[in-house]
Amino acid sequence: MNDIRPEMKKLIILSIFGLLTLSASGQVMRGNRPYTSLSPREGYIMINEFNYGIGLGGVETPFSKRFVGITSLHGFQINETFMMGIGTGALLYNDGLMIPLFGDIRVRFPMNSLTPYASGEGGLLFNPSDFNSGLRMFINPSAGIRYAIDNKLALSFSSGLWMQMGSGISRASFVNIKVGVVYLFL
Repeated sequence: MNDIRPEMKKLIILSIFGLLTLSASGQVMRGNRPYTSLSPREGYIMINEFNYGIGLGGVETPFSKRFVGITSLHGFQINETFMMGIGTGALLYNDGLMIPLFGDIRVRFPMNSLTPYASGEGGLLFNPSDFNSGLRMFINPSAGIRYAIDNKLALSFSSGLWMQMGSGISRASFVNIKVGVVYLFL
């Protein structure tokens, strides 16, 4: 691990620590309470997430070193396995603000109060201070885990690879971590 940048080591350690903490807290918090899962019924779902990304590879170009921000996804839960929606938010990069507009599809693997999932996200990034030349596309495949608090509310944690590109703009890749709150309107 000596050839890995110190920032990446911290990110890997924090990811592992977060997953272990989430897993352990799920066991402690459950106690004697009955089995809890997010409702499998179809309906409107909202997911608000805190995002953090750290650049991989060459980080000398603009908007390639790191970002932090929030996103809000609004969609439809088709059943207990599939969810799709659209979202937006605000991401603060080391070089300025970017506004994402994206679509998201999530496939969940229901087990108990802890539910693993895979997510595919993609869309556009707008730079409000340079709208004409600041347009980028991005994709963000990720995997995560969701902890159901009750049949309407859950917490989520995921990690993935964020890749962005644009015409005349160099590509940038990030390790992306998201922590969120899921609310299902029944």
